[in-house]
Formats: sequence, structure tokens, C-alpha cells
Amino acid sequence: MRKVVYVQGCVFSQGHAAIYDEAHQMIGAVQHDENGRVQVMNGEGRGVAFGKFIPTCKKWVVMNHDGQEVGQMREKFSLFSKKCEYNVYERGTFTISFDLTKGKFSVRSAAGEVVAELLQDGDEYRLVKDADKLSMYELLSVLKSLTNNVHYKSLTAV
Repeated sequence: MRKVVYVQGCVFSQGHAAIYDEAHQMIGAVQHDENGRVQVMNGEGRGVAFGKFIPTCKKWVVMNHDGQEVGQMREKFSLFSKKCEYNVYERGTFTISFDLTKGKFSVRSAAGEVVAELLQDGDEYRLVKDADKLSMYELLSVLKSLTNNVHYKSLTAV
């Protein structure tokens, strides 16, 4: 089932970003705090997905509303593009290719089919999801965690 949401605000940096549906009704928000944690909230302000970086393992962990781990994200070696692998255990493994300078992310299944894309659309970002294996809130947590990880690495490399 195809679903589209829009994100406005601090998509690629610390802070708060509002999430809107296709009718531009606010359906939630995503927050990235100074400790590097990511929280995605539904329209009622309840946390529905979370992400945090575990430096000792060099991985991001994504959790559901109960704090139960639902997936792990790690960097994937690639010569010509930036990629990560998102392992969602029994739901499969997804590859995320991204270009921060263009504000473009692509999520592909193990079979190579595009299941979601995040693209800059004017002053907001459009997330298009075609697969039911990943929830919209989970995808937003993964993508915000990924941008947070890239930002964190650039700060620690200085």
C-alpha cells in the first residue's frame, strides 16, 4: 500500500520536525535531541518509534513504542555511494542508499525493489512508502537516525 507523508523542520539536524499526511494534516513529529537519540511521536504526542546509537557496537538500534528492539542499522561498505543496512530480523534486511547533499534517500528490499524514498520537495521532504513491511514511523526513525549518525561522525572526525 502506497503512503506519502511530508516532513517539515529539522530533518537533517538536531531539533523538531513536524510530520503531515497528504492532506497536510499534522499526524506526528520527529525529535532529535542533543544526546543523539531520535523519537518519533504520533499525532497525540505519544512516542511510537525510537532510535539510539550504541558506540561500542557501531550500530543504531530502532525500537517500537514499548522500547522493544525492532531492528538494527549498520554502515555497509560501498565504493561509490553511501549505504547502510537495516536488519529488521524476521521482516528482512533493507539497504539504504543516501546522498545528504541532495537530500535523497532510497530504501530497497533484499530483492532490490524500492520500498521507500525520501526526497526534498521545496522546503519540505516527501517520504513515499510502498511496502507494508516497514511502518511510516519506523522509517522516519531510521532515516532521522541515519542523518544523525552521519552528522555525529562528521563532528567526531574533526
